Amino acid sequence: MGRPRSKKPTCPRHIDATKLPKNCYWDNSGKGHWYTNYVDEDGRRRRVKIAGRDATLADLHRLIEEQDGVLMASFQWLADEFEKSPQFRQVSKAQRKDWIYCKKVVVTFPSRDRRIPLGQTDRAKWTTPNIQKIIDTVADTRGPSSAKHVYTYLKRLFNWGLNRGYSQKNPVQAIELPKERKRRRLPPIEVVNRLVMFAQERAQRISRTKGSCPHYIWMAIELSYLNRLRGIEVFKTTDAQVTESGLECIRAKGSSDNITKWNPRLRAAVTAAQAYRDGIWAKKKRPYPLRPEHRPLLVNASGDTITQSSWQSSWRRFMELAIKEEIITKEQWFGLHDMKRRGATDTKGTKAEKMEATGHHSRQMLDIYDHSVPLVDASSE
Repeated sequence: MGRPRSKKPTCPRHIDATKLPKNCYWDNSGKGHWYTNYVDEDGRRRRVKIAGRDATLADLHRLIEEQDGVLMASFQWLADEFEKSPQFRQVSKAQRKDWIYCKKVVVTFPSRDRRIPLGQTDRAKWTTPNIQKIIDTVADTRGPSSAKHVYTYLKRLFNWGLNRGYSQKNPVQAIELPKERKRRRLPPIEVVNRLVMFAQERAQRISRTKGSCPHYIWMAIELSYLNRLRGIEVFKTTDAQVTESGLECIRAKGSSDNITKWNPRLRAAVTAAQAYRDGIWAKKKRPYPLRPEHRPLLVNASGDTITQSSWQSSWRRFMELAIKEEIITKEQWFGLHDMKRRGATDTKGTKAEKMEATGHHSRQMLDIYDHSVPLVDASSE
């Protein structure tokens, strides 16, 4: 229960401070007023005025109950409760991060009442047209992909609330999603080769000096292309995957794992990555992990595993440098993920053989990456 509240000298005389409702406070500035606190979408404590000096104790109890009711009826409250739930904690870290991003987009969205954001409005009054407006606006300002993520989050959130009695309906129904822009770039192999050679040359310069680039740029390009790997799969590759037969490719998103046979080019990339990593660790006097699965092939200049955010920054600077040095043009810009597409396209063999090489389970998924044109015989001699 805690200790009873003491009566403040400045509190109006007709109010017994020991009987005040929870989260109700007196401010003696000016003519004086009663206020309560709440936490906004950024986690900051805010105050809101609820009554003047003449309010009775009964008025204050009623107003606090109404205020609590408003807060519990808001979208912000439902989103906060979902964030505390086991269903939220059980998903991956990346999924939680995405949901938190979507939550912030929605709760800060402007409402009809410009004085308050959408997150503080009554979620029971939300309709499908309201949700459609949010999705359309997000698609225009942040892109179709962000709009799809927000839609998925809202649908999951309202279903969660509906199943637990926090919502009477799920307004995320019959929503029209914007068409995502297809960015299936296939960099020409001569462009790829020029970039690899450029990255190798610039990696020889002193790290973090003008015109230099990280040593792992060319290695990541080679590993992604030769093994048909996604970027995240490249950075998670460890010594445990280096076998006598070749490099074991552990794939994400349900694709099948396989082993890429050694060839001189693949062996050179893996050997260079291991040599540089071991040199960095020795220079930094870092302990050498005994278990091979704890030794990533690619590390940064500090000897740490390369994160997705640091890779994006490094890649952007490298591509800007390549454009400045006229190695490529702006139109030839591509991402590391496109190397998987280039690798799948350049893989020789039938569609079945290509599926085995890429790890895809369906012809439909393979067609997203394989842009090769079949060479067939004429219908008649």
